[in-house]
Amino acid sequence: MKRGRGWPIAAVCGVLLVALGVLLIAVVPYRPVRVEGPRIEPRPLELPEPLAGLRLHVFNTGANRMSSLLVGPDPPWRAVPAFLIEVPGHGLVAFDLGLSHEVAESGEEAIAPPVGWLMESRGRPGLTLEFQMKEDGLSPEAVQTVILSHLHGDHTGVASAFAHASFIAGPGTRSRFLDVPDAPFGAAPAPAWQEFGVGEEDRAPSTRLGPFEAVVDLFGDGSIHLIAAGGHTDEDIMALVNLPQGPVLLTGDAVVHFDWLASDDVERIASDPERAATIRNQVRSLAAAGEVLILPGHDLRRLRETRPRSDLVLHHPERFEPSFWPIDRD
Repeated sequence: MKRGRGWPIAAVCGVLLVALGVLLIAVVPYRPVRVEGPRIEPRPLELPEPLAGLRLHVFNTGANRMSSLLVGPDPPWRAVPAFLIEVPGHGLVAFDLGLSHEVAESGEEAIAPPVGWLMESRGRPGLTLEFQMKEDGLSPEAVQTVILSHLHGDHTGVASAFAHASFIAGPGTRSRFLDVPDAPFGAAPAPAWQEFGVGEEDRAPSTRLGPFEAVVDLFGDGSIHLIAAGGHTDEDIMALVNLPQGPVLLTGDAVVHFDWLASDDVERIASDPERAATIRNQVRSLAAAGEVLILPGHDLRRLRETRPRSDLVLHHPERFEPSFWPIDRD
């Protein structure tokens, strides 16, 4: 793939516009961005029989705290998870990769402005996803597919450790992740990349699933369904994992945390507030039915409350607590 030698004019203009937005946010006091959204009628999921041996591994790679300018006063530190799914016949599938080496080492100083101005991020060197996998006997080379819920840096992790895998992400992600001067794969060959979203040629949504209107069965065996989302970013995707002991919804930041799910405030972080509210209401209707375990993009608190399950492995639960990470770093 031929790579550009500098930032395209459109990208420079985009960065300048975001920087201007940050300045405007900084001088306007926070007010809730309440969007009620449409009423979503509950719908049965109608999932196929789960695959025997399907298993979900949950890791945490650090802790984040958003600026009060974006999400209101006193924001707490929240988890930065990464997920691995054992799929019989398809190896390991990663959903989000957590923090990068650079952020684990230097915190938000490693995050380019203006994003680095609007969040704090903490990790520990040697505890990014690929290191934690090796620590627990899981090989990064066994990952065959990587699903990125969106391209924010606390979800794209150390992508180069999985360059052998095929990547799936939302619409418009290929050029933004691969064909830029600081592409995470450097001079190495870019991995296979497929885009998934409404209207995308690579993986156009083919069916409904419960309350969701744009869904594709990833492997055609009912194990993982990709769900077109949007709202937090334009490229948001979610994944429903049809585990033997009950389905699990991995939301990425389409549902940031349970407090967000319970509120009509979509906060200042939503790229499309109306779409964010629609997705929130769809997930609410799913939650009301009580048959799905929902795992938001930055909230692992309820995992410790779930009954023990052989199909759901929590790796180092002590790392799920923000206090494990150096949140008091000067």
